[in-house]
Amino acid sequence: MKRTLVEVFCGLAAMLLMVSFHQQIARLETQQKDVTALERKLNQVAASSTGNPGELKDLQEQILQQTEARMQRLEQQLASANAGSDQAKVIADELEQAQKDVASFRSQLTSDFNRTRELVDAYISEVRAKERDAAMRISETQRGIATLASQMYCDHSELTRQMLLPTVQLNGEDTVGSGTIVFSGPNPKAGGKNESYVLTSYHVVRNILADTPKARQTGFEVTIYLGDEKLVVPGRMIASEAKIDAALVKLDTDRQLPFVANALPRDETADVRVWDPVCAVGCPLGNDPVPSKGEVSSLHNELNGANYWMINAPTYFGNSGGGIYRADTHQLIGVFSKIYTHGKGSPVVVPHMGLCTPMDLVYEWLEREKLSHLLQSAPVHRVDLGQLAAPMK
Repeated sequence: MKRTLVEVFCGLAAMLLMVSFHQQIARLETQQKDVTALERKLNQVAASSTGNPGELKDLQEQILQQTEARMQRLEQQLASANAGSDQAKVIADELEQAQKDVASFRSQLTSDFNRTRELVDAYISEVRAKERDAAMRISETQRGIATLASQMYCDHSELTRQMLLPTVQLNGEDTVGSGTIVFSGPNPKAGGKNESYVLTSYHVVRNILADTPKARQTGFEVTIYLGDEKLVVPGRMIASEAKIDAALVKLDTDRQLPFVANALPRDETADVRVWDPVCAVGCPLGNDPVPSKGEVSSLHNELNGANYWMINAPTYFGNSGGGIYRADTHQLIGVFSKIYTHGKGSPVVVPHMGLCTPMDLVYEWLEREKLSHLLQSAPVHRVDLGQLAAPMK
């Protein structure tokens, strides 16, 4: 009888243990089904062409959270299970799988984030490249339109006013050169007094002072062209930079001169390109100012530690110090400096190979001299091709 009772109690204990074990297994299966359902939904969203990236990320986070929670419950169940029992083994297996799932999802989330970041970076790079390309095309189109406009519409009086008449002639006893009026009017740094300044080449003034000794005390002659008359006034060099062959001359007159060159703004000097059409204006061989047309031939010509631009507009002795202008906008972009010669005994001038000091170097020099305010820049007038193409009424 006792034996039978013991067997009954043992049977009941085993049955209770089995029931508890099956309940644990059922809970594990239920938890796994929850995670599996989320995984299935995740795959459906990922496979959908209209899947929202935010929704996909939320589902991934939910799966990760549920898997981590399942892992914590398994750890607790494993701690309460009998060591070495079948229940402990099943829980340990489930815990190991949950740990793998967590590691997998974390790796997937990191991978998805890196892929998204790579896609975003690639997209941003593509947009920036397109912006740069568009800006370059717009700039090229604007230059092309301006060039075409200048060819289609040529106001001779404007060309003379903007490029020819700002040109002056610098005279010594045996030397002649050119210059460009860059400022005339009330000088804010001189108490509002009318002053006029000429930009020229250093070697022109140096040569005049060398062959005309009295010019150091009295100044040298500067001929100003006013259209219907000429005005001769003394001039004195107030600043110079031999390295870039540039000099600034102050004119001894309080008269406000009507014709002043429009300097290319400093932030636009980098826009000058090879093939850009230019006009060179100067007083070759002591003549009154004459223009010649050409293009920018080169932007890189190292000489005595400074960079010069080369132009192919015809120039000759006496052009030194004269202005180089954009043919389309009539803006001053440089100062003519040197002309190429060929041969030693009897050098032959190469009139289509001239070097000029670019305006960016002039700006840097005058800024060091605290005189950059003497370069005046005004908005340029561009011809409306739509108006030119409109039918005549």
